[in-house]
Amino acid sequence: MRKYSKYEVKAKVIKVRMPVEEIGLFNALIDGLPRYALTRTKEKGKGEVFVLATPYKVKELMEVMEGMKKHIRGLEILGETEEDLTF
Repeated sequence: MRKYSKYEVKAKVIKVRMPVEEIGLFNALIDGLPRYALTRTKEKGKGEVFVLATPYKVKELMEVMEGMKKHIRGLEILGETEEDLTF
């Protein structure tokens, strides 16, 4: 029995860090974008968020996240990651 889909998922994973209390606002802002990305956290209370972005919208997403730094206290964009993400 196969646990995962046989189809390859093509996405860029961008890791960001921020204070835990800012994650809700960050998630809402990303969700409001027109299908640019999804957000996931790996460990509760750690303040690290993984942004799963469509490959053809990464540039626009990075520009938007840079702009979010003015509104989300302590937002750090750590860049693309190859971490294993199983949710």
